[in-house]
Amino acid sequence: MSVEVLPTAVDLDGIAEQVWVAFLDGGNELVIHSGQSDDTSELSASVGIVGAYEGHVVVSCSQEASRDVASALFAMPSEEVTDDEIGDALGELANVLGGNVKSMLPAPSTMSLPTVAGTKQQQWPGTTEVCRTMVTWRGNPFNVTLLVSRNN
Repeated sequence: MSVEVLPTAVDLDGIAEQVWVAFLDGGNELVIHSGQSDDTSELSASVGIVGAYEGHVVVSCSQEASRDVASALFAMPSEEVTDDEIGDALGELANVLGGNVKSMLPAPSTMSLPTVAGTKQQQWPGTTEVCRTMVTWRGNPFNVTLLVSRNN
């Protein structure tokens, strides 16, 4: 009999740090706050994971923080970033975080395309939080959360 070992907040901290360093300005001004969260989020992006593991990886942040992500990813001034570029950038951040988390989950599992919405509109019923971390980058908090389906 095998015992499932799910990622922990420490694992999520390491993944978040690696992703920010690789994709967002070399991780400059990055601080990891293991197990914490911030409730000022206005936007969230998530990827669903289905298969041997069923759940979601969610990243949420303020409008300003998401604009900073788009500015860094697209190498353009933040005042020139459009709403579509913000959605694309936040979705890509969720996709990269989700892919790294998925590699630690029981196989076989597949991952959905990212969805981006206002935090008030995006809900994940029937799930329970596995772990979370908060990343502060450029002074803005980002919540990264791993959820599991209660049916899993």
